[in-house]
Amino acid sequence: MRKLLITLVAVLGLSAIATAQDVTGTIRTTDGTPIAGVVVTDGHTVMTTDTEGRYAFNRHEEAAYVYYSLPAEYRVPLRQGHPCFYKKLTDDKVYDFVLQPLKGGKEDKFRLVMVADPQCQNLRHVYRFHSETAPDLKKTVKKTKTPCYAISLGDIVYSEGPRNANYLMPMIKEEMRAENIGMPMFQTIGNHDCDYEPVAIGKRNSTPTVRLQRMFEATFGPINYSWNRGDVHIVSMNDIVYDDINNFKKYHGDFTPEQVEWLRKDLSYVSKDKMVILCVHIPLEHMRKSKNVQAVLAMMKEFAEAKIMSGHTHYSRRFTHKNGIHEYIFGAASGCWWWSNNNGDGTPNGYGLIDIDGNKVVDHRYKSTGFDIDYQLRVYRGNATFGGKHEQPQLPFGADKILANVWFAHTDWKIEVFEDGKLSGEMTKMKASPFRGDEHPSLTSSKDWWAIGYNTGVVGRGHKKGSTRKNYCSPCHHMYIYTLKNPNAKVKVVVTDDKGRKYTCSHIIEGPEYELAAPPVYKVSEVW
Repeated sequence: MRKLLITLVAVLGLSAIATAQDVTGTIRTTDGTPIAGVVVTDGHTVMTTDTEGRYAFNRHEEAAYVYYSLPAEYRVPLRQGHPCFYKKLTDDKVYDFVLQPLKGGKEDKFRLVMVADPQCQNLRHVYRFHSETAPDLKKTVKKTKTPCYAISLGDIVYSEGPRNANYLMPMIKEEMRAENIGMPMFQTIGNHDCDYEPVAIGKRNSTPTVRLQRMFEATFGPINYSWNRGDVHIVSMNDIVYDDINNFKKYHGDFTPEQVEWLRKDLSYVSKDKMVILCVHIPLEHMRKSKNVQAVLAMMKEFAEAKIMSGHTHYSRRFTHKNGIHEYIFGAASGCWWWSNNNGDGTPNGYGLIDIDGNKVVDHRYKSTGFDIDYQLRVYRGNATFGGKHEQPQLPFGADKILANVWFAHTDWKIEVFEDGKLSGEMTKMKASPFRGDEHPSLTSSKDWWAIGYNTGVVGRGHKKGSTRKNYCSPCHHMYIYTLKNPNAKVKVVVTDDKGRKYTCSHIIEGPEYELAAPPVYKVSEVW
């Protein structure tokens, strides 16, 4: 009898624990109408609400939030100016959500604004975001006729091992409020957004990757989630896998099998005639050999349209995977870590604009911070000398050559040269130089030595202790070259994009003209 009672108590105890971990709730409209078919998850289990708007499942021991995939017909719920589609899991059992319908129904036309790598390390960086990026975003939204939604592509801050910038997360989150940038911003985690303080692995933190994401979750919420606008299903996922919790350099780009399974469940509720957009930090282009990445690409290919949005590299590139899925790799909002106004490939600090109609991307452009949307290129003389006191790189191509950096150019763009007002010919795209092995100008170098000259020659990055040279010598995937028929001619470069829009540049940079490269000098307000 005693053994029977002990067994019964043990069973009842386990039952009580299981019941305590149950997650239940309802999702209703503002007038109390239940919403059926809403996808709900804790990042592991995925299910939909029933006809009464109810859901119920057992909480995964590593789960931190319960959240839903926002249906296209409802407004983005905001809390303190940020999307709030989640609730933190506590000892409570019931988690209810209320959604407000869009007045005109789902939005068939809208704009996604992609902000890669704000990467703030200190208050000066946050102030530059506050004074430059945020007002520029708000200005762009004001000029846009369709609804706008921003998505960060990771590296909100710049933590790295003992250098802890996580304390800035709440501050830059404040700068990213919808009131400050003109639209709600959804977040994606980056490798520098992790908390590197050594903490033991436990049941709730079974791997280094799970442990390191907790600070970001505490500030911005879930890291693997989805939401819907119009006929588009948008997914943000962590694609950084850590191998050692005590070594911030021991990471690689990939998805875990658990993430792949979560995505498979999430996409199972999406109609195949929709477009799927996957937002990550590290470009999938960098991890094409990964079985998990290939599984994700295969899943995305099943839909009418699929796109990938990424950052991380501090250069811009448009890449097409073997299965035809197009990936946009955006230049950083911080450029070369706020030392200048340019990324390592010469792309100005800025962000991407993706315009959507139905289940199609109908336009895509790069918007440089502080410049008009038509600012899309720079032109250099082939024998120009750039730089400053630390070094002065000289282009070896000769005075009869010109080079043009067209920062969002693709194969369907045309770059023409006019000499003395007459069409002379089309420029040829140069093969992108590697990160390493091309750290000085050469006849095969496609890198933007004007931008590199400022970062390494004027500022001294790549010379001073603690700065890695290759970070400031990025490959350029959009450099074009042309041999002039008359080196003394008045030259104009005309770029025609895939929409027929024309961008012109008549100024050829022949020396260290760095007014556009140098960052502004701010005296930070005490009030701010």
